Amino acid sequence: MRSLLFALLATLCFCASAQDAWKPFPYDQSAFDYSGDKLRQAWPQLTRGFGTDYPYPDEAWVLKMAKLHPQILGAPIIASQAQGTPEELASAYAAKLQDAWRSMFRGDFAQAKEQGMALGFGGQIPAMFSQVIYAMFLEADQDEKHRLLEQVIELTDEAGELIKLDIVAQFGRTYAKARLGEELPIPVSLKRGYSSQIPDELDAMLSKKPLQPYALTLYGGYQAGVIRKVGSMLGGLTYGVSAEKMEAYFARAFAVSDDLPIGHYEYANALTYVYGDDQASKALQHLQQAASFTPISAMESLEIAQAKQLLAGFKERFANN
Repeated sequence: MRSLLFALLATLCFCASAQDAWKPFPYDQSAFDYSGDKLRQAWPQLTRGFGTDYPYPDEAWVLKMAKLHPQILGAPIIASQAQGTPEELASAYAAKLQDAWRSMFRGDFAQAKEQGMALGFGGQIPAMFSQVIYAMFLEADQDEKHRLLEQVIELTDEAGELIKLDIVAQFGRTYAKARLGEELPIPVSLKRGYSSQIPDELDAMLSKKPLQPYALTLYGGYQAGVIRKVGSMLGGLTYGVSAEKMEAYFARAFAVSDDLPIGHYEYANALTYVYGDDQASKALQHLQQAASFTPISAMESLEIAQAKQLLAGFKERFANN
């Protein structure tokens, strides 16, 4: 087992490039300290958007992956540990992987990407999710934003069958497609196949793990986004979307977890896309709720800031009417 684990860790390397020249996280990070055992203790809450049992990347997880899915790992562990026991090698890998997750939750997204990409597919998960977060919330240039999201899709697709092993990797890829689909011209999105891939991928995720607030929220947002682009009639006939389905997905997401900022501001957006000003008071309530949360991670901090920005614009628009 030891030789198998070390050989796999040593030969399937994703080489880390120089750290991306990304903008630093713009808000206070002091509340996002998950050093030591704090990460394990906070893990269920930090990952609640992916359901209730997303596995903690500890030594036991590494040993399991090395035995069942050895190709999921892929970095050379410190040379001095080459003669270590399987448990020592797994512990070394897990420590590095946990640090990549800590960087992501803290908002050091470029560092999380660099750390993660040096660790094979296991590390690519926080690396690519960090890139999605950075692209969506901090990259001001739209062309660069699209390039970053497209790279997430490409690198995740290169993992092949491994993508089926991890819900965060699956969601990150689909989320990137959904955001690109919203911003790209319809012909481009159709040519790339996003219009069919997004619901198919969300259906696959939810068929295995139906209680995923992020996936349910994304599905509700997808329904609303299609209606916004092509209208409810064409959207229903061509893509099978509807206001009723949109409402149902958000209701399911809130039933699982009502304390995710992104759920409330995405629902506020969806209400506006589908109903215009007819549901303005309800949209306002959800934006206010999103803005009222206390973040436990950099991602949530960015989501809350986004909700506050939307709330200010919402109030200004209606104050001028």
